[in-house]
Amino acid sequence: MKIQSMTGYGRAESGNFKVEARSLNFKTLDVQVKTPSFLYFCEPEIKKLVKEKFLRGRIEVFISIQLAETVRLKINKSLAKEYYDSLLSLKNEFSIPGDIRIDVLASQKDIFSYDEPEIEFTALSSAVEAALEDLKKMRIQEGENLANDITGRIRTLKDGVSRIEDKRVGFTANAKRALSDRLREILGDAMIDESRLLQEVAILIDRSDITEEIVRLKSHLKYIEDVLKSGDAVGRKLDFIIQEIHREINTIGSKAASTEISPVIVELKSELEKIREQAQNLQ
Repeated sequence: MKIQSMTGYGRAESGNFKVEARSLNFKTLDVQVKTPSFLYFCEPEIKKLVKEKFLRGRIEVFISIQLAETVRLKINKSLAKEYYDSLLSLKNEFSIPGDIRIDVLASQKDIFSYDEPEIEFTALSSAVEAALEDLKKMRIQEGENLANDITGRIRTLKDGVSRIEDKRVGFTANAKRALSDRLREILGDAMIDESRLLQEVAILIDRSDITEEIVRLKSHLKYIEDVLKSGDAVGRKLDFIIQEIHREINTIGSKAASTEISPVIVELKSELEKIREQAQNLQ
């Protein structure tokens, strides 16, 4: 199965039928079929066809028919008279002023009927199938575009992670120097216990160590790349892993806060948000 976007449009005509199908974002698969009343009985089969082709999205199928001849309208006059007599009885019993208007009777749909046209089911089935395939083709094309965009942004995230790793080089020496300078400001000319200083530096390094977060972050980014290559239904998988990536980035930002790393963290969050927005469009 190829990656699909959840948005798209397809149409097809066969015989005297025209079928339009459109797809919108939705957390599950929701199928809506709109047909002329004499085709209501076809809706379950049409929904079945949709469910065979799509896993997520709100799929709306519109079916219209161009009738070859004028449809003759029939009026059930006896039923119309029953409606009228009943309304008149109510009017008199409750002393309701005014006349019984024709539009009140016209609103009773069961008074009117027409000869149902002959249905070419082969043409209807062909039009529905073709419209759904057209919709699927557009969803696949859009899905490919979204996957390519996400892949490019993953490369940007990986580059950002590498920059963070580069900026962590020499952190131990810098931490020792910064802490030593700070202690000299406080203690002045007093002797600084070197062993105590190293102990404090070790504690600082342990608290700010982001090795595990970096490893997990790289693993998550690799997972997204693999999922996009799998050609499967990826939307929910990406939604979950993006949350995990966001958590790791936040942790790195908290543990390794510095004037050098903080701007990179902001960039990573911004890029991840764009990935999240794109992933929400995928099936």
